[in-house]
Amino acid sequence: MRGSPYYADHEAFIDSVRKLSQQEIAPKITEWEKKGRFPNDVFSILGDAGYLGLLISEEYGGVGGDYKLAGAWCETFGELPSVGLTVAVNMHSLVISHGLERFGSAEAKKTWLPRAVKGESIGAYAFTEPGAGSDLARIRTVATKKGSRWTINGSKTFITNGARADFILVLTKTDPSAGYGGFTTFVVDAKAKGFKVSKTLDKLGWHASDTAELVFEDVEVDESAILGKIGEGWTQAASNLNWERLMLTLTSLAGARKCYEAATLYAGQREAFGKKIEEFPVITHYLSEMRRKIYLGEALAHYALDLLHSGKDCKTYVAMSKRFMCDEAVWVADKAIQIHGGYGYTTEFLPERWWRDLRLMPIGGGTSEIMSNIVVKELGR
Repeated sequence: MRGSPYYADHEAFIDSVRKLSQQEIAPKITEWEKKGRFPNDVFSILGDAGYLGLLISEEYGGVGGDYKLAGAWCETFGELPSVGLTVAVNMHSLVISHGLERFGSAEAKKTWLPRAVKGESIGAYAFTEPGAGSDLARIRTVATKKGSRWTINGSKTFITNGARADFILVLTKTDPSAGYGGFTTFVVDAKAKGFKVSKTLDKLGWHASDTAELVFEDVEVDESAILGKIGEGWTQAASNLNWERLMLTLTSLAGARKCYEAATLYAGQREAFGKKIEEFPVITHYLSEMRRKIYLGEALAHYALDLLHSGKDCKTYVAMSKRFMCDEAVWVADKAIQIHGGYGYTTEFLPERWWRDLRLMPIGGGTSEIMSNIVVKELGR
């Protein structure tokens, strides 16, 4: 990462992120993985260092950075071997807070953003429902207007930070007959009457982060809780998803690099039949393929990031990038396990954790199959 011409203007920033990550967070990750949750103190540490407001304006305590700065963060912070932790932080700081500033009312932004930037209030994004995964059009959570207030009823699942959230952005249907114009997003205080966390979910990976099912039973909010205008929820969701998907792609890229580094180091140390295993052609092939896939994924991800950064239409390239890199990161992690042999299947070495964690990336934020559909549609086929 450091020394890459793509992030030449961000080397000092990359060094500072890596230093804090390695000193304050990395030594405790295995403990948090075993406990099944990382503490909220992580948000406070990052907030105190100014890292939770990269895309937030100075008015609310942020640094007013751009998507390229956020990309450098994703690829550096993503080196930590706990994808659940890194994505939980990024969802809060880069997606949820960013979305709230873009679309939220003045009152909502004043209420939540300064605390979010400091790590004092944590956000969650509630899109997915038990009966509607990537197909957001099928959501059943509804918001009904009663006088000057709105009442929300429904349930959400697979919500990152759902069990620890202080505020939640909730996608609802406000007019079932209006098609894509019938969706509205509200910001909900987790202390609101009628909101509850129904359960937390046990997962294959992402052990250090909480993933929850949420229930909204006659939860009342006022007009200030509306993001943008009534009926703009679908457009907002689509806009936010481009960046969320790219964030997941860049995080996968970071994980693939760490798996490649681990495999290369091990192959240069492990001996079999009188020579280092890196000298065997099949191992050389694995390593060269790992490197090739990483370089291709990097080029595609950075091109998509450039489009987003410059305000151009990036939907197709984001989908291409996510489909390629998130799938290939799992392949790279799998080959890292294979190169480690029996040790690769133990928790003593990190590739097995990387594999478990990265396996969600072709699913979260829209499955690989959905990404392929987007590309096909955009190409007019």
